Amino acid sequence: MSVVKSLCLKRASSSISMKKPPFYTVFPQKKLVNRILFELDSKLTLPKLYPVYESIYCSLGKNEPEFLIPTSFRASDVMIMKKVLEKLRHRTKSVNRNLVDLENELLEKAAEMGDSDAIAVLSFKVLKAPDKNSSEDITHAKKLIKELYQLRHALTIKLTGDFAFKNMDFDNAGIYYNQFLAIERDTYRAGEVYGKLGIISFKKPNLIEAERCLLASIRLCPLESIVQSYYHLAQIYMDSEPLKARALMESAASEGFKESFRLLGFLEMNYFKNYNKSLEWFKLGMELYDVECFIGYFDCCVKLQAWRKAGNCLKSMQNLSRASMSAETAVQSFLSSRKAHIQKLETYSNAVVSPHKLADVASVKDGELQRENRWKL
Repeated sequence: MSVVKSLCLKRASSSISMKKPPFYTVFPQKKLVNRILFELDSKLTLPKLYPVYESIYCSLGKNEPEFLIPTSFRASDVMIMKKVLEKLRHRTKSVNRNLVDLENELLEKAAEMGDSDAIAVLSFKVLKAPDKNSSEDITHAKKLIKELYQLRHALTIKLTGDFAFKNMDFDNAGIYYNQFLAIERDTYRAGEVYGKLGIISFKKPNLIEAERCLLASIRLCPLESIVQSYYHLAQIYMDSEPLKARALMESAASEGFKESFRLLGFLEMNYFKNYNKSLEWFKLGMELYDVECFIGYFDCCVKLQAWRKAGNCLKSMQNLSRASMSAETAVQSFLSSRKAHIQKLETYSNAVVSPHKLADVASVKDGELQRENRWKL
């Protein structure tokens, strides 16, 4: 029995549907998979991998799996198959439950075959979910991580840094990340590490070092893997190089990074004076219930003297404050700081009430917003 057998993901039999759709309907397009295999520098081609993918997929959920990994396959080959599915998730920004189950099965199989990367990933999965694992599993995971760390296994060192970073232990995270870079400097994993180091330096703040690390991250990694590197680098350039900041922030926005909508809206409004474009960015953030985007949208409407839109935005903010306690404080602060604008707005629209009566406007059933008439902008 493999030393990592106890670390394999414990999936309930009901979690893997016995009535899965045919494999060809869930597997991605050939062109996209081939591109990812090329990026991973895989020696195996899709025609050779596809039957193995399909065999494992069809065996999921069965008490006695029928699939067999070809004898010519090494543990690293199985891990490549897993990485292909992982990259597909990131690139398509979608999660297919059946492919996730397949990805987990490949990870477990690679670990059982002795792949150190797979063992490290499984071990850290156990540590990240202590409530779902036994004390024996946690102890065993720590033992495996310690052994791999002593062997200077690169991914284990990186994942140790990631674990510290997630727990906001930035000093230790920085130590582990620099240990990783001493082993591996010019890979996509190094790009991810540079991105985390850039964020750590940004928080200190050490903006010169943050800029260096974030630029290295962008050089080594595709956009979808390091959106936060683009976002934080844009913040560094916001005052000194707004054109560069806008381009970087738009790249982050193209990946759906919601914090970028707000900053792009304010950048367009306050620096470039492009109020119509600013409104579009704010509207995207409003769809994600970002209170600051509501505030920016209102201010932009006032500058454009678009009083009807400003009035509708004001009422929508009240809807939001009733539906979300976290938004209530921000909305009340907004009402206090915009009294003059609201009073001016009243002269243009009878539909808008004064701040002290605003609480009586726009009821929301059960604290939920109705999408079909959410903002009326």
